[in-house]
Amino acid sequence: MSVMPIGSLPAVLPTAPVSTSAPAESTRSAFASGLEQVQGSLDHADALGQQLASGELTDLHEYMAASTKASLAVELTVAIRDKAVEAYQEIMRMQI
Repeated sequence: MSVMPIGSLPAVLPTAPVSTSAPAESTRSAFASGLEQVQGSLDHADALGQQLASGELTDLHEYMAASTKASLAVELTVAIRDKAVEAYQEIMRMQI
């Protein structure tokens, strides 16, 4: 059994440097955008629920998918909030 040698690797294109600290403004806007998306998914699930109750929506799967997506988004938001509060409390416990 012969082993073929590895050929030369293709050249890697240079990339922009990665910043480890995000500005506060972009962090706030990203968080606000995420909250707006969660609210949008909740509104969409509510609208589909109303359509389902009134008989306008005949596909139960569409409502269930939207409802599950909204539920997971809320759970993720709560988990992120809990981690942020935990980090804040840890910082407050630090001695200077």
